[in-house]
Amino acid sequence: MAEPHPAPPPAGGLSPAAGLLAGWTSQHTAWLLFGPPALMVGVRWILQLFTDRLSTTPALPLVPVGTTTGTLDLLWPVALVLVLLAGAVWGLRRIGSRRALVLLGAAWLLLGLAGSAAMVQRYLNSQGLFLQPGAAVSAALSAAPPPVVATVLTSQSKMPNLHSLGGTELVLQVPGLPIPQRLLINNPQAALLKTGDALALQLAPGRFSGLFVTGWQMPALAGAAAAPVSAAPQAASLPASAASH
Repeated sequence: MAEPHPAPPPAGGLSPAAGLLAGWTSQHTAWLLFGPPALMVGVRWILQLFTDRLSTTPALPLVPVGTTTGTLDLLWPVALVLVLLAGAVWGLRRIGSRRALVLLGAAWLLLGLAGSAAMVQRYLNSQGLFLQPGAAVSAALSAAPPPVVATVLTSQSKMPNLHSLGGTELVLQVPGLPIPQRLLINNPQAALLKTGDALALQLAPGRFSGLFVTGWQMPALAGAAAAPVSAAPQAASLPASAASH
């Protein structure tokens, strides 16, 4: 009885996934696993180096209450990794191990690139915006555009972490913004603020999105110079280019 002939190879040779993995080595695996995280760490280090070399303090971002910050900001990468793992399990069952590994590796690489791009975008968004030093705050608040007088909703102390130096985290109701905003101030005076207090803010729009505080003052402690600011809070308005944020 004649032996059956082996099935001819599929037209076009190896599949793209098989061809890509044909020359794959453990060194390639190590580069793929540790390359994207290393890229993100390197980008973060370079951007922090640029920030530390500045002689001025970067402007303080206003963050909507619904946005995660600090430790919670780490949840989105964890969630994406879980999605990747779930996709890998599905791929192993439905499309085979080779194609699943290729798709998983591509998604992991894109995740690292997206995280690095997000850090660069965040840095460029606030580039050129700085917090005014003490003596210049009153001048900045009296200059155009007029300051915005926000109301303190809550105030709590925040310990230093990998993302910030800590300080006093305020939840503010800012006129013109429907959602309360968080503001972290690393200044002992900010700890004196209580619920219901007023806080005069000099706001500037980011290059791409969001609002940043370039100056702040406590009208209750600023003396006569701050009295006109707190006397007419309804006259304050947001920067025209930030009205849509």
